Amino acid sequence: MGEILKEPAMREAASPGGKPFSFLDRESPYYLLHLFSVLSVASVAVILLVVGYGVYRIYSRGVIEDAEQDATAIGRAIFEQERNVFLRRQPDGTQRIAINRGDFAGLDERMRKYLHPFGIYKIKVFSADKTIVYSTDHSIIGQVDSGNANLERVLRYGEVISKLEDKSQVWDLAGEQHYDVDLVESYLPVKAGDRIIGAYELYVDVTRARQQIARALALSVAVLAVVLVVVFASLFVPMRQGTLRLKQAQDELRALAATDMLTGIFNRRYLLARIQEEFSRMARGQSRQPLRHSLGFIMVDIDHFKRVNDSYGHLAGDEILREVSARLKRNLRVYDVIGRYGGEEFLVMLPNAGFEEAKEVAERMHRAIRDKPFSAAGTPVSVTASLGVACSTDADDDIYAVIRRADEGLYKAKNAGRDRVGWV
Repeated sequence: MGEILKEPAMREAASPGGKPFSFLDRESPYYLLHLFSVLSVASVAVILLVVGYGVYRIYSRGVIEDAEQDATAIGRAIFEQERNVFLRRQPDGTQRIAINRGDFAGLDERMRKYLHPFGIYKIKVFSADKTIVYSTDHSIIGQVDSGNANLERVLRYGEVISKLEDKSQVWDLAGEQHYDVDLVESYLPVKAGDRIIGAYELYVDVTRARQQIARALALSVAVLAVVLVVVFASLFVPMRQGTLRLKQAQDELRALAATDMLTGIFNRRYLLARIQEEFSRMARGQSRQPLRHSLGFIMVDIDHFKRVNDSYGHLAGDEILREVSARLKRNLRVYDVIGRYGGEEFLVMLPNAGFEEAKEVAERMHRAIRDKPFSAAGTPVSVTASLGVACSTDADDDIYAVIRRADEGLYKAKNAGRDRVGWV
């Protein structure tokens, strides 16, 4: 006979054997695949950003260094060529930078002639007190650039300092206006012997070099992106295959944990977990709607099953159990739940089924078992079953009390002569 459900057993079965699929479920193998995908994309993005920035800095540094070397060589050549124009000897025998205004016109012409082919847009010549003594832009001659930190370092320490500047518009030595120009601004010391007596400031056009950098950078990043995608894709394929195998094995283990190995229907533990789920769902439904929900239960027990085992053997008995399970299942809806409750006992749960509906299902099951003989070792065997019916319409109902009522209905059917449906 059916063993009446105890409350501790229900608590033990409160967790179902399987979980719905979710990439965010940390226990799912797909979570690792999802995490790998996210980290791969993030890694590719970080690598491309870091490498792109590094390549840009390296190329830019190279452009600045090349422009600085050109500016240094040109500045030295200008100084040597224009020494007599730039330098004035002091009464104490020292020299300083000073240019007569009468020399500006000739100096302008020579600067345009010599500097324009090198892409130099402007030149400034500073005296030791930071005064602009000459520039291709005459409007700033005579100004003191006192707040220029780079100029201060050049005049104090003799450093050569260059930096990259983006100019929205600029005029070249020929007086032509240019837009969106990249310039390297270089400060060069002017020395008389070991003494620093002034400085140059030259603007060298590196727009074309920067454009080449942009093309080289785009090509480098594109090639690297392709390589990274290929590498991570080659890692993703075997990882995905391994994930699928792991998920399949996990599903099989979950199925084994939820399935009765002999009959293929749910085992007792998983069956009780599903009952708990349905009661929880019924409680949520009643909280949202005033309509009452119900759960029907049917307890099934094969009559005189021990005689079958004794007469035909346990293998024949096992075959009859499998066939009984199949016949019971064929009389259920797709969302009804059936499980093996004990040795030859089965428990059926009918969601959204009232007492009369549960009785009708029980009668169909009763006829399905009784009306067609079973086969035991090739011999036709008549098998009957006793069934007990119960119903719960209240989510606050005691679960094990409802199943106990179905079990008591089964006892009633047994005591009345078996081979029938009973209820309390």
